[in-house]
Amino acid sequence: MVVSPPRPGSGGRADIIAPHLANRSGGRHHGRARRTSPPSGCVRIERIRAWRRVNGMSGTGRKLWIALLGEVQARAGGRELALGAPRQRAVLAMLAIRAGQTVARAELIDGVWGDSAPASVEGSVHTYIHGLRRALSAAGGDVLVRTGAGYRLVLAPGEVDLAVAESRVEEARRVAASGDRSAAADLLAECLALWRGSPLGELPGPFAAAERRRLTEWRFQLVEERADLMLEAGRHREVIPDLGEAVQAEPFRERLRAQLMLALYRSGQRSEALAEFDAARRRFTGELGLDPGAELAELHRRMLRSDPGLDPAAAPRPGVPAPIPAQLPHAVSDFVGRVKELEQLCTWHTAAGGRPPVIFAIEGAGGIGKTSLAVRFARRLADSFPDGQLYLDLRGYDPKRPPLSTAEALGQLLWSLGCTRHHPDPDAQKATYRALLSDKRVLILLDNAVSPQQVRELLPGTSDSLLLVTSRNRLTGLGARDGAHRLSLGLLTEAEALDLLRRVVGGPRVDAEPQEAAELARLCGHLPLALRIAAEKASSGPESSLRELVRNLTAEQDRLDALHIDDDEMSSVRTVFSWSYTSLPGPVARTFRYLGLLNTTNIGVPAAAALLDRPVRETEEMLNTLCDRHLLDGAADHRFRFHDLVRLHAGELAIREEGPEERAAAIHRLLTWYVYSVRSAFLCAIPNYPLFPAGVPEPRRGWQKFDTRESAYAWYEAEAPNIAALTRRAAELGEYEIAWQLPWYMHDHYYSTGQLTEWLELLGIGLSAAEKLEDPEPQARVLNGLGIAHSRIGRNDVAVRHLQRGIDIARKRGHSGQLLRLLTNLASTLREMKNYEQGIAHAQEAWLLAVDIGGHYEISGTLDTLCELYVESKRPAQALECGAVGLEAARAGQIGLIEANLLVNVAHAHRDLGDVTTAAREYEKALKLCTKLRDRYHEALALLGLAELQRRKSRYPESREQAQRALDILVSLDGEEAETAREFLSALDAETGFGPDDRAP
Repeated sequence: MVVSPPRPGSGGRADIIAPHLANRSGGRHHGRARRTSPPSGCVRIERIRAWRRVNGMSGTGRKLWIALLGEVQARAGGRELALGAPRQRAVLAMLAIRAGQTVARAELIDGVWGDSAPASVEGSVHTYIHGLRRALSAAGGDVLVRTGAGYRLVLAPGEVDLAVAESRVEEARRVAASGDRSAAADLLAECLALWRGSPLGELPGPFAAAERRRLTEWRFQLVEERADLMLEAGRHREVIPDLGEAVQAEPFRERLRAQLMLALYRSGQRSEALAEFDAARRRFTGELGLDPGAELAELHRRMLRSDPGLDPAAAPRPGVPAPIPAQLPHAVSDFVGRVKELEQLCTWHTAAGGRPPVIFAIEGAGGIGKTSLAVRFARRLADSFPDGQLYLDLRGYDPKRPPLSTAEALGQLLWSLGCTRHHPDPDAQKATYRALLSDKRVLILLDNAVSPQQVRELLPGTSDSLLLVTSRNRLTGLGARDGAHRLSLGLLTEAEALDLLRRVVGGPRVDAEPQEAAELARLCGHLPLALRIAAEKASSGPESSLRELVRNLTAEQDRLDALHIDDDEMSSVRTVFSWSYTSLPGPVARTFRYLGLLNTTNIGVPAAAALLDRPVRETEEMLNTLCDRHLLDGAADHRFRFHDLVRLHAGELAIREEGPEERAAAIHRLLTWYVYSVRSAFLCAIPNYPLFPAGVPEPRRGWQKFDTRESAYAWYEAEAPNIAALTRRAAELGEYEIAWQLPWYMHDHYYSTGQLTEWLELLGIGLSAAEKLEDPEPQARVLNGLGIAHSRIGRNDVAVRHLQRGIDIARKRGHSGQLLRLLTNLASTLREMKNYEQGIAHAQEAWLLAVDIGGHYEISGTLDTLCELYVESKRPAQALECGAVGLEAARAGQIGLIEANLLVNVAHAHRDLGDVTTAAREYEKALKLCTKLRDRYHEALALLGLAELQRRKSRYPESREQAQRALDILVSLDGEEAETAREFLSALDAETGFGPDDRAP
């Protein structure tokens, strides 16, 4: 089996292999001759010595040599360099492992100090860098350089032992692929000779700890890989001592034990091979309470019956059964939820009947639980596949290694199926693979596939096998061309998230703090990986409360740090997300970073194009690519959303990889796009409104345009949360012209939906921004909006103060249009306060200004206010006169909200004159218009009007139903008229003899 270095924290034991093991790997004889060459053991020893000299390991050769596979050392010109204190060496190790890459100062601090970094850590980093630069100067040239973002170690590939080891392993695999297993084993021996003990010695810090585990695990994997090659090459006797020492160091590593048993058996030491199994069984039972695994047990059984298939042959002989693979990973013990998904997979399996080869693809974001679900399903079906279960990680998202090639993947699958003969031709490999599976029922789990093509090469052909695939990408092509059933995995529900917390943390602790548990689930975004990390942190400190953990997660900038396990980098939420990110093409990666700058809930394609400064079509393609990689969520409305934790990761990358000027320019482009777009929507809703200059340049790539009022109101509704967030961002960034205009232009949306509390907050931000501008006119406009909003929620005294302040500014500026609007709204507020005469006086002054200006908006608005004042002061005839002219102006100017309000007031006037039929017709017109405008406020007023008409006709059920609908709307809008609706229903109950308890729920 071909093995590559695992990622940090990928599993395996953390114990350190005996330092002398690798040094013994190069000094044994084959026990056979090779053509006219000297004994291969001698050849190997000479090659190792020559290789060590060439790479500077003997103190000669290359000028600089950095050794990491043991105590960290550096030599230059044959002289060992003084590398200083342990943390200074840890800094060098981090830079050397990432040689040629820039390592940010913050990354160095996190990697070397972790959470224990002191306040003076910045100075310590500077001191250590200075010390290393001085030490490395003996090598000549600029070895350690400063970049804009951090530091970079400039090294040749042959100047770090780890890089040399990785290069030698790649060479060994190329040689093995060519068919020379023995030579490949020799090359791996040379690689293993580089280890001098525990990698990175005892260096401090989380980075060194993670790398120490990774490199130790990789070393064992290379020992196993070399043993496989030695066994295939017939050098079984020679490999026994090395395997014996490895088993002694890692007694629970079953693959090593199996290799040792096979080497002993093939060397004629059958009793010793069986004794190894007995020793393993005693140790497993005594220390773990478990029996040896299926592979080891099957090998033991075959040895007991002297299976000819164990003889040193290149491939299984006809009639000799190959071992049955049982490679499924362990199932998560506290697996929760996914009931519907498991049922769907089982339904598909039952419907297919197992023929032809069935393909199931489970897709979803990193950390969402794809592998856990796949393993749970596979283990449920394992008995249905008597010929075995294969598991292969296709490495689609490994940041340090490329995805498995077809040849590598087929080689591993063929080995697992018992075929040890190497086929250099991929077509021959595929033919052998499909032939071996043709009459078998095998379950094949391919984890972390990167593309449909990678999977397609591994399809089993005509077979009763099941192929189960997981991927972070959408495998659309696999469904279209190959008939795969695709299951997209979403987040856990809140109930499932809480269930997971109960299982890991304990039910009593969760039930004791239910609100904190629910908030913890929310902060983790219901993402299974994040929940498990949070639960592990909580369970590791039973004396701590969930409230403390919630407090640690609440600060967004620290949340990804909190969702990190110190001794398992692979389980970090940030690391899992980074695997998906590192696989992105450059322009798409930039898109991901720029989206991380947003504080909005979602983004549409045109807005994203403005942010990126790219064409709309190109932008949409990149957004769809991010959706295909499950880094972004798309919707039918062509809007895209981040998962909260993914957004935090994208924001971190934007800060780390984009300069402050680029970030500021991108946000400015987006804010400008929104200003011009919201102006466009406002003008569509009120076509003849006299707009003022925007105060910022037009967007280079245009802005959103609207054809109908309905489309403008739909855009308002979809964008309202984003505009709220961007108002706050604009104020923070000092974009004051934008910060006051965004909420001001949202008047129609907030007025019609009744979301007045949020509008008041945003107008408050807008007023603070306007006060920082030289021109006072924006203040008057925002004060007008504040007056309207406060009046709508019954704070009429506050509204009057805002409006009078705005009137003072407008009079001083001589701005008649602005003065007109302020007077109109002051009149309306005075009406709310039952001060009708003073309100009519202000409304008439506004009306005279409107006549002078002559605009549809101004005329309809002032007449609407006068109409309403006349209705409430019991002058319906005058109200109808104003209403008729006002409706004509509102319809001419296509001013929907004013038309809706006028229709309601005209209906009131007809009602008060006793013309019930005309009143009902006007209310119905208002309802129809409100549906188009999505205007729930005036819908509620019209329903209350109809309810009154129904009551007058003694149609009490209809009256109650309409009044209740109106009340529900007004309560949801926090409208002051909700009390009027309640009073109406109480009066209706009294009139009909029903009490509150008699109403239908």
